[in-house]
Amino acid sequence: MTDLAGLPSALTSWVRGRRWVLPAAILALVLVVAFIVFSTRVSALQSGHEAGPSWSFPARVYSDGVTLAMGRILPADYLTAQLEARGYRVVRGRPTEPGTFARDRETFEIALRGFAQAADTVVRAERERVRLRILDGRVAAVDRLGAARAGAGSPRLEPVLIGVLYDERDPVWRTWVPLERVPVPVRDAIVAAEDRRFTSHFGVDLRAWARALVTNVRAGEVREGGSTITQQLARSLFLGRRRSLWRKISEVPLAVGLEMRLGKRRILEMYLNATYWGQSGSTGIGGIEAASRWYFDAPVESLGVLEGATLAAIIPAPNVLDPFKRPALVRKRRDQILKDMVDTRRLTAERAAALARRPLNVRRGRLPGDRFPSYTGFVRERLATLLPGQRVAQRGLSIFTRMDLVWQQQAERGLAEAVAALDVGGRRQPPLEGAFVALEPMTGAVRAMVGGRAPHTGDFNRAYQARRQTGSAIKPIVYAAALSDRRHFTPATIVTDVPRTFQTDLGPWSPHNDDWSSHAEVTLVKALEKSLNVATTNVVDMVGPKEVARVAQRFGLGTLKPVMSIGLGSNECTLFDLTRAFAVFGDGGFVVPPSIVHAVADRTGKPVALHTGRAQPVRAIEPPVAALMTGLLTNVVRFGVAYPLRSVYGFLRPVAGKTGTTDDYKDAWFLGFTPDIVAGVWLGYDRPRSLNRLAMHTALPAWARIVTPMLDGFPPRPFVSDGELEWHSIDPWSGMLPTAFCQTEPVPFLPGTAPTAYCTVANPFWTEPESTFVDSLAPASAPADTTAVEGTD
Repeated sequence: MTDLAGLPSALTSWVRGRRWVLPAAILALVLVVAFIVFSTRVSALQSGHEAGPSWSFPARVYSDGVTLAMGRILPADYLTAQLEARGYRVVRGRPTEPGTFARDRETFEIALRGFAQAADTVVRAERERVRLRILDGRVAAVDRLGAARAGAGSPRLEPVLIGVLYDERDPVWRTWVPLERVPVPVRDAIVAAEDRRFTSHFGVDLRAWARALVTNVRAGEVREGGSTITQQLARSLFLGRRRSLWRKISEVPLAVGLEMRLGKRRILEMYLNATYWGQSGSTGIGGIEAASRWYFDAPVESLGVLEGATLAAIIPAPNVLDPFKRPALVRKRRDQILKDMVDTRRLTAERAAALARRPLNVRRGRLPGDRFPSYTGFVRERLATLLPGQRVAQRGLSIFTRMDLVWQQQAERGLAEAVAALDVGGRRQPPLEGAFVALEPMTGAVRAMVGGRAPHTGDFNRAYQARRQTGSAIKPIVYAAALSDRRHFTPATIVTDVPRTFQTDLGPWSPHNDDWSSHAEVTLVKALEKSLNVATTNVVDMVGPKEVARVAQRFGLGTLKPVMSIGLGSNECTLFDLTRAFAVFGDGGFVVPPSIVHAVADRTGKPVALHTGRAQPVRAIEPPVAALMTGLLTNVVRFGVAYPLRSVYGFLRPVAGKTGTTDDYKDAWFLGFTPDIVAGVWLGYDRPRSLNRLAMHTALPAWARIVTPMLDGFPPRPFVSDGELEWHSIDPWSGMLPTAFCQTEPVPFLPGTAPTAYCTVANPFWTEPESTFVDSLAPASAPADTTAVEGTD
């Protein structure tokens, strides 16, 4: 047996005799580690988890789909509007082509387009044919007609692309397409033009590279290319487009690494998606799908050899070889590429000659527009929280939102019309502005958002960025705080409405009502209906400003200053936050987290986890108090400052709400909710100045103009909370049961809390007509912490 005892010393002697072994081993280890790191980076780039200098994909933002499920509320006209908003065409007879439909009164037959990014996409809609029957605004029957691959669950209308989130530093329109979608003749044209020996070299074409290197060294600058497709891809992924000799040298090892890691097919696929193809204004055109859409207004699948040769002709200098600006130059190069395809046996000489006689046949396409910039801007802002630390606008993500396509269109159109109608003269600079928010009760889904009368991408969004004083719109929070103490307050509780002076840190303050009227006694229900400033301030005094501020914080309104004027709107908040606060009343007392994005998918359709944080509803007030406030705010519309919503604008379905106008009429609000929607509108000037009108004459009609068509066809439904209340006819001034001497009004109460005594003295206010109901105006002489606190409703 061989003696192994001396092996270590022999090995040591062998290594000492060959000093190159250790450095070689270290070098090999370094190369292995470097390749592993390189391979990991390539995988991240390939999957879209990282971006490179010329390798980024903007995020695509989609509307919500429409589920065609049995029993859901889906009025026939609303469904028609959803179809038309998606570009579906009406046909006679049976619709067979995807994207068509037929309607016979309340019966629909629809050939759905389908929607799927990949087999495991988080959002899916099948391509199939369905028949729906609508009865009283609800889906009464759903039949799936010969679907080739109808999936589980209900059929649905597909989401619609509504916007693109570009990288703000280097905006590039680029859409990933797999190699299978690129026609072979198009691939052949590009390979013949850019890298004839693509299939035979290992990343570097030594002959072409050496020739270019000699030329560039002699010139002292880069004058000739010679890069292979693999080198160009390496440049896009790692180096950028800036020319230098060092960059040229660096391409070589990177190209070899890409050949080892990816192989020819994946390299060509990534190259076609990475290539820069020109510019449209400030936005680059990147990747073959975007180039096809831009230069031919067609998807890449529809291109042929002639279009492929034209695209190949543009690659060397896209900003110079622009077929729209220099068609003769591009055509000359295109014809040369056709000859190159003959030389590489990808085209016959006869075919090439025939193609060369044809014109360029380019047709300018359009970049995907930002159809609803207010909404997509809010999505971008929210994604910073939902996907923290991720470069959202570079990874090609698909963002699926809660936006209702039809409601958003109606909201933008209605707000613009309402503001224009109120902007007398229409030429003031700056013009009257407005904002609108619509939420879905119980889910918190943001169904529509408009940040201005004519929103554009990047504009200031007044719906969630503008903080304005709320005026009387904050008063329901005060009364909710009071009624939460059920030992001392009911809707019939009497408070004084006699002016008094309050001592504040900034001096004495004496609020008054708009018409300078006063009332020795008034109930909470009537004080809220008429939006009486003095009575409300007395309620604040009884409850305590700090308690009101604490309740407001539970409603999601942030930290308000606990001053005496808190109940008259001296604090500021956004329309979005105030609309969410009103949703608490219809949501059983809970603050439901807002939902604007319900799913995100990566480039392959796989779900991306969202960081939603605390996504559970939080209790703001007890459910009975929320039900009571809903009933009281219903009375504000029926008998109080918001009465024109019904009597003038014909909004007759169950609705609750409150107006708000700040001092000198600088801000106008109306927040209203039904069982189907919670919506808020704000009107004002960016630099505050008087609108010269009350919110009941500005914000209220704007709300009606927007929301009425949104709910057209939706069956009226009572508030669920109505079942928790007892409605009693009382004198709303004395808080007692009525007699012949007293005014009568139905008022909501929690069970067992209604008054039992009868009024015996005639109330001097009972003959007051509804048309005089206005909110109260705070004095202009209020101290600094109470100024601009309340207009007239």
